[in-house]
Amino acid sequence: MQPSGLPFHSLALEPAIDAHFLTVAPDTPLVDVLALMSRFRSCRLPTQALGTDMSHIPAHLPQISCLSQEEDTVFGVADTAAGCVLVMEGERLVGVFTERDIVRLAAAGLPLSRVNISEIMTRPAITLQPSPSHDIFTALGLLRQHRIRHLPIVNEQGQLMGIVTHESIRKALQPVNLLTRLRCVQDVMTTAVIHAPVTTAVLQLAQLMTEHQVSCVVITQVRDSEIQPGEQDALTPAGCSAPLIKASCSYPMLYSQSLIPVGIVTERDIVQFQALELDLSRLNAQEVMSTPLFCLGSSDSLWLAHEQMQQHRVRRLVVRGNQGELVGIVSQTSLLQVLNPVEMYGVIELLQQAVEERTSELAQTNERLRHEIGERQRAELALQKSHDQLKIQVEQRTVQLTQANVQLQQDILERQRVETALRQSEAQLKKQTRELTRMIQQLHSYQSQLIQSEKMSSLGQLVAGVAHEINNPINFIYGNIAYASQYVQDVMGLLELYEQYYPQPVSEIQETTEDIDLEFVKTDLPKLINSMKLGADRIRNLVLSLRNFSRLDQAEMKSVDLHEGLDNTLLILQNQLKATSGLVEVQLVKDYGDLPLVECYPGQLNQVFMNLLSNAIDALEELRQLNAQAQLSNGESSSPYPTIGIQTAIKEVKRPKSQAKSSWVNQWVVVRIADNGSGMTEMVRQRLFDPFFTTKPVGKGTGLGLSISYQIVVEKHGGYLQCNSEPGQGSEFVIEIPLRQHHQASMTFPSRNG
Repeated sequence: MQPSGLPFHSLALEPAIDAHFLTVAPDTPLVDVLALMSRFRSCRLPTQALGTDMSHIPAHLPQISCLSQEEDTVFGVADTAAGCVLVMEGERLVGVFTERDIVRLAAAGLPLSRVNISEIMTRPAITLQPSPSHDIFTALGLLRQHRIRHLPIVNEQGQLMGIVTHESIRKALQPVNLLTRLRCVQDVMTTAVIHAPVTTAVLQLAQLMTEHQVSCVVITQVRDSEIQPGEQDALTPAGCSAPLIKASCSYPMLYSQSLIPVGIVTERDIVQFQALELDLSRLNAQEVMSTPLFCLGSSDSLWLAHEQMQQHRVRRLVVRGNQGELVGIVSQTSLLQVLNPVEMYGVIELLQQAVEERTSELAQTNERLRHEIGERQRAELALQKSHDQLKIQVEQRTVQLTQANVQLQQDILERQRVETALRQSEAQLKKQTRELTRMIQQLHSYQSQLIQSEKMSSLGQLVAGVAHEINNPINFIYGNIAYASQYVQDVMGLLELYEQYYPQPVSEIQETTEDIDLEFVKTDLPKLINSMKLGADRIRNLVLSLRNFSRLDQAEMKSVDLHEGLDNTLLILQNQLKATSGLVEVQLVKDYGDLPLVECYPGQLNQVFMNLLSNAIDALEELRQLNAQAQLSNGESSSPYPTIGIQTAIKEVKRPKSQAKSSWVNQWVVVRIADNGSGMTEMVRQRLFDPFFTTKPVGKGTGLGLSISYQIVVEKHGGYLQCNSEPGQGSEFVIEIPLRQHHQASMTFPSRNG
């Protein structure tokens, strides 16, 4: 019966029929059926089984692929079809096998390996034939009457059309959600719930499901405050942090605040364990239960329960109290309890009556609104009259304001012109100030560099003068040493002749010979002459190095041997390289290439070599101290030995054809001076060639050495001076200058990284 004037099309049976189901033959082994139901539950149906022409899914499907979470349609089909298997003999339905039958067999402990489906299926199957008089309530009544969850639908010829379940009914009645919005969870929840502690064996859970004819068991634990002190050790299994109930049979009961739900085990879980051939007696609930739980409050609406089931894809929800205690459970069957035909129609009639009463109230309200509209129209006429008068006054005032506004705009424009002129003057003044500051800094830099250059020039003149003054007397000494050596040899020969022909000298000669130790003099005098010659050679080389370093005779550009300039510089720095008190000797590694004569300013390049080598020696001071301390303690130092490497080479750069009619090779000289000191940071490396920038203590450096060196290499010789360094990796300075300076105007420059 339906109320007149309210068609209720969603109560038809056809939308609730699910045309996808599993079928097997009667002689199918039970283990194959279990594997099929388990695999079908968690995997996707093959595409050929989901077409419109397929009414059932046979057991001989090909291998199926995993189901993705996004394919909700396929999930719904698999969830409905995996709950039961229809046993078909040809086109005739002979029985039904459900998850509850599997739990019953597992609880009884019956072996499954040699059992066929025909031996344990439910027969005869309860079916329903569609007709105009049968609707969803007819199917729902059969499900409740026989306490089943799967109702096969057959046509007049007895052929299967589909299957009706609580899930398919709930989906078909989704548009009719009025009752679920008006009712709350406590109206339909089951308060007598089968429960068990976490230590209960899975086999015992299956027996509980079979005994009480339920589809799930809620796993609970006792609240901490409910456990007596003497029971703590007995109720706490290994690996659990919370005390639990003793593993004993559970009974349906109304719950107190002492039971806290922690998980749930369903019939479908038992099916999965049986398919995996697990020993249910060895598994306990804590290992296999589904957790965390999806829970509701007793005051929540049934519509919220419906949405939670759809969102989490579950068929039951646990109901908890205000303190988290277990108070009941809501399933899909519980939701369908509100679909009582008489109650639904009664609610609809009440709603119709409420609509009619609301319509009458709206008609009265509408009449009052029409009266108020008339009053408002009269008020609007009076308001319009006042508005017209006010408009005239506003227009008069507007003319006055317009004139004042024009005057104000003129004043603003004049002020803007003055402000613009002031801003331009201020910007120009700031620009001049910045330019003046830059020029002062540049002038200060040039002044300092000029002073440094004058110092170096004066030092060069002083060195050249000292070298010249030393060179004259040393030439006398060096030139006479050869004659003195020859004279000594002649005298020695004469003494030997005297000793040969006068072996017995007079007593006075004999005494004098013994006094002067003639034999020692004859042995030591040649050595003395040789040492004097070596000292004179060293003084001559030092004077020559000082003259070459100063290069006062080569102030103009000359073609020179760069190796000679490097060696002269090293000779001057020899005193700083050798070992002293607290410092070990610096090891020199020379890797000179085959360099031709290089066209350059030799005196200026020698100054560059002096600056770079002096900095390298300073960078190795800490390393030299560490090695010296290790030598004093007779131990081996973990630090590397202080080393300076000098490498020279020729670099050829080919000029591209775009710059000339024919390509040619431009040769550059590369000098690398490296040390294995502490290195430097990127911030220091970026400012290395700035004037007055130094990392040395006050009084030990002016900050102009590298700046002047950069100016000599880049500006004077058209080359490059760059530094490669990282903290802890040492430093390397690379000098690149062209081999011939007269090609500088048309030369090809190498890469800075080359």
